[in-house]
Amino acid sequence: MQRAHAWKQAGALVLWYYAGNERNYPGWHLTADAEGGHSMIALLDALTHDSAPATRTLQITPPTAAHLGVPNNRAGVAWRTPGKLRLTFSNDPHTWGLAMEQDLAVLAFGTEGMAAIRDGLLDVLQGRGDYSITIPGGTGTPLWFWWWPRTAAGR
Repeated sequence: MQRAHAWKQAGALVLWYYAGNERNYPGWHLTADAEGGHSMIALLDALTHDSAPATRTLQITPPTAAHLGVPNNRAGVAWRTPGKLRLTFSNDPHTWGLAMEQDLAVLAFGTEGMAAIRDGLLDVLQGRGDYSITIPGGTGTPLWFWWWPRTAAGR
């Protein structure tokens, strides 16, 4: 069995986008508690080890007021969150896309995106964030990383 298929999710992964104020906060926003961040990094490492196209689906925890307060998007009172996130790893290193399909967010990425996502999660685990990524060249939907708020459970 490949490592990515044996992986089991742990912890909380919070993902949302703002339905308004796209000028200041375009794209998706991600944070994770310590267990969730380490769990997603383990999945990315398993995908790297397997080095084959693969898809895995993760459960998403809706953001709380504490999570939404981290970006301090005062105009962002309208937000949406999916119930699940499907990660789709591609052999094409330049693949990058993040879209919503009903109650499912789909993040397609290659090795360049994987490295950037992994680095972003490591920053979240260190209490850092407030930046977004796309693949080199700045194309595609941005994915923002935010630190886990001290007032939220899980830290």
